[in-house]
Amino acid sequence: MSEWSTSFVPYAGGRKALAGGLADAALLDRLLRYKRQVAKHYRVLESARIEAVLPKGTMWMSPKLDGELWFLVRRGGDLALCAHNGRVLHGIPLLKTLEAKLTGAPDLLVAGELVAPIADGRPRSHHVASAFGDEALAKAFVFHPFDLVEDAGIDVLGKPYGERLARLHALFGEAGSIATVTGDAAAAASHYREWVAAGKHEGLVVRTEQNLTFKIKPHFTLDAVVIAYGERLVGEQRQLRELSLGLQRDDGTWQVLGTVGGGFSEEDRVAWLAKLEKMPAASSFRMANSEGTLSRFVRPELVVEVRCSDLLVSDGDDLPMRRMALAWDAAAGWKPLGEQITAVMLHPVFQRARDDKRPDAGDCGLTQLTSRVQFESDTMLTTAAPGSAVLLKREVWSKELKGQVAVRKYALIQPNKPGRDHPPLVLFCTDFSPGRAEPLQTTLRTAADRASADAQIAAWIEENIKKGWNPAGAGAPAPAAAPAAEAAPKKPRAPKKKADA
Repeated sequence: MSEWSTSFVPYAGGRKALAGGLADAALLDRLLRYKRQVAKHYRVLESARIEAVLPKGTMWMSPKLDGELWFLVRRGGDLALCAHNGRVLHGIPLLKTLEAKLTGAPDLLVAGELVAPIADGRPRSHHVASAFGDEALAKAFVFHPFDLVEDAGIDVLGKPYGERLARLHALFGEAGSIATVTGDAAAAASHYREWVAAGKHEGLVVRTEQNLTFKIKPHFTLDAVVIAYGERLVGEQRQLRELSLGLQRDDGTWQVLGTVGGGFSEEDRVAWLAKLEKMPAASSFRMANSEGTLSRFVRPELVVEVRCSDLLVSDGDDLPMRRMALAWDAAAGWKPLGEQITAVMLHPVFQRARDDKRPDAGDCGLTQLTSRVQFESDTMLTTAAPGSAVLLKREVWSKELKGQVAVRKYALIQPNKPGRDHPPLVLFCTDFSPGRAEPLQTTLRTAADRASADAQIAAWIEENIKKGWNPAGAGAPAPAAAPAAEAAPKKPRAPKKKADA
């Protein structure tokens, strides 16, 4: 391959191209497919359940290194390191060392962990990002192969992992690949204690004969500030459903972190709801909770500790995770600033209230995320205010039955948020019936244009607004019942002819 990128710049004795710089579109697509199909399909497992959950049979166990997923690509005797976001490294000292090992090897595509060792302590993923701006750190890069994707141009992911691992050892030597041992579930538990619990590595990766891959990492905790909450109705009792949490940025703005709904007892849910109802705050930003209703915002005063198993930085389409950033003003309340690239908690569980912590960047800052994962800073969104959504059309109907009022309504909204993540039009339909086991039911539909939206509205009205539903406010009247077809007038019967006398 004569040219990996058209946007190379000199770097650490070689050259680098930033995100999006990989020139081979087919290769970039292959890297993305690997990340989606394999690397993102790991099963997260709690360390306490290793022996209970791992299947029987031979397993391949290796320490999970805290670096970044990169790919070693060999094309026509030339080597490059490529990332799934289109970054490229070429001609750096690490590649020259690997080239000597692979003399005579065919074209290859190898997945591995790119690590930037540091003088003291365990390397972290953010050290890799730091090395892109510090050529001295880049010269210490180490690539640890862990999976063979293509061999001599042939896709080999369908082969058993044991065979792929043996091929990696033949190419790089056992010392050149991630240390891997075989054993059963008991051995996995033992290696977890030796490698992870002792603080030597970030986690344990276990691959099984059943073609399942388990990622076992210790849980960690985050201190976050409660910014909103959702509630639920259990019988006749109102309870807390979930807490919406935020972290403070260094500039004083707030990053929406996500929600936590597990870890509360029934008594906790009642007590938390009573506490939060006493500290309401205004908000020009609307946020739905898992019950399908709007969250209620509160003043940023309460700090909680949340345990989670991991942080996700990209979604199923490999796009960066984005959540709203907010500004807080004691008089005006919460105001949206725009979506920012962030990380999302995996398996969050409430631990306790932290009355000893302050709701500020020192105790509840965004650095709790950036110290563990690296955001795609070169694609970071600005905090420009988004365009205001416009309510294009809204109609409401009600119906009284046995002393209770049911409500059905729809709202057609134009989000005014450009980009692939936001549809041009959104149709939100609500069906509230107090006598039903699940009183509130909602549906959310999208439309590409007004004609499509109006057709969906007409279909919804025809299906849901029958006789007995009365319009509310200025809503359109309920469709009248179709008039009964009038009976056709009977033709006068011809008089019988009198018989001739």
